[in-house]
Amino acid sequence: HLLGVQHITHQYPHCWRCHNPIIFRATEQWFCSVDAFKEDVYKAIDSVSWFPGWGHDRMMGMVRDRKDWCISRQRTWGVPIPAFYCKKCGKYHITDETIKAVSDLFRKEGSDAWFKYEASEILPEGFTCECGSTEFEKDRDTMDVWFDSGSTHLAVLEERPELSWPADLYMEGADQYRGWFQSSLLTSVATRGTAPYRNVLTHGWVVDGEGKQMHKSAGNGVEPEEIIKDFGADIVRL
Repeated sequence: HLLGVQHITHQYPHCWRCHNPIIFRATEQWFCSVDAFKEDVYKAIDSVSWFPGWGHDRMMGMVRDRKDWCISRQRTWGVPIPAFYCKKCGKYHITDETIKAVSDLFRKEGSDAWFKYEASEILPEGFTCECGSTEFEKDRDTMDVWFDSGSTHLAVLEERPELSWPADLYMEGADQYRGWFQSSLLTSVATRGTAPYRNVLTHGWVVDGEGKQMHKSAGNGVEPEEIIKDFGADIVRL
């Protein structure tokens, strides 16, 4: 017998972009362990000047609560994870030798070369698995975009002779404590042992009349042309 019917309202995660309910699936992913160097990250945070000052505690709290970093995504296109799998035994290969082969190719042709060539055309000549096989396939996952954006201090500052590492200043909005500020900090401490910047400045947001962030999906955006027409271009730059 049916004893009763009741509607219960509860929280459930939805996609921020399309607003559809999220489906949870257990999948194989690549992870970076953050626990292995968290103490060094704390020291790096202390060495940076944060503007406003609350940025120090915010970054410290986010890193303290951070779990392992999932760096893989299942996207059609992106910066690939340079791993190869043996077709015979399934063992994955990501070594100094394979990474150098991939980086040399990317330096010459760009990361799109990963999708252009077969594994045999990328790997060093004569590369062999421990099982004796010489047939491999490429990993299909791509990098988390925060991993490659968080590596820009290495790709830009260390590669251009007119620039110096670390950066004098990183400047972005408050959302980048979760994003660029943090990913740059983690990749830098993991590879260089220190922060990639001396100062971090958090600027404010351009908001609507109710103080809410402007988004196309929310329909509360203001066209820059309208502001320029009434107030001039300088107010937009400011």
